Amino acid sequence: MNTRTYAVIGWPLGHSLSPIIQQAAFDAAQLDATYVAIPTPPGHEQRRFDEVRKGDLSGLNVTIPHKNPAFHAMDFLTEAASSLGAVNTIIYENGKLKGDNTDLQGFLDSLQTFGKFDPVGTNAVVLGAGGAARAVVHALATCQPESVLVANRTLRRAQELATSVTEIRGTTIQASTLDTDQLEAQLSKSTLLVNTTSVGMAGGPEPDKSPVNPSWLHKNLLVFDIVYRPTTTPLLHAAKSTGAKTLGGLEMLVLQGAASFKQWTGENPPLDAMFSAGWAAVSSNQPTGAP
Repeated sequence: MNTRTYAVIGWPLGHSLSPIIQQAAFDAAQLDATYVAIPTPPGHEQRRFDEVRKGDLSGLNVTIPHKNPAFHAMDFLTEAASSLGAVNTIIYENGKLKGDNTDLQGFLDSLQTFGKFDPVGTNAVVLGAGGAARAVVHALATCQPESVLVANRTLRRAQELATSVTEIRGTTIQASTLDTDQLEAQLSKSTLLVNTTSVGMAGGPEPDKSPVNPSWLHKNLLVFDIVYRPTTTPLLHAAKSTGAKTLGGLEMLVLQGAASFKQWTGENPPLDAMFSAGWAAVSSNQPTGAP
């Protein structure tokens, strides 16, 4: 039997943790499979999709900037991928390509399992308005929260995200910029803050900053920063100093990858092996990169 090859595609791909985490899963499950990173410039992603159709690749993870092109190239989509308008996992199924998005479930599983947090009836703030924020806001909206505010540097993008989720999910989402009284007021009554921006990320443009005014944090918050390197970002450091509960991004990264693993193999993912590999990687001095 030939070794199956799975891959993550993106541009730039940097030092993706996906090969480390997924290879650990395949090895622990004793599957004859390898997982590699394939840097793929914009405009060349269709070649990778075709390689899955031909059997040269057994499945794909998809990261920036290919999630939207993948969405349009699939034969059919899961409900999560359809609602998010983006695909991060490609599965070959009965001669067709199925597109899924495991970010939504990865976020919820991480929030509930590791954050011990139930979003039902709560007030929440989500920082950022990109693809990760879209998954987070959709996930929260399925849980019937009391209120959700999307805060972004550019108000228009926050409004677009809030409106689109409201239309699909039926839960009213508000929008603001990152430095308004509205954000401060929402945080004061919230029990969940989720950062989806790159502020505070090692190797990013603002590695030493918090995306929100630290004085607005309080002990009744769970602060969830999906950045996974460093393991304690400036935002999480500030949150801990107030007595707030904190959750980093590695859990979400591993759990969304575990969902991909199950889609590809039909087997339960070996989470202990995946987490061990992930923690070892983020504890090293390697630069961060795409998922």
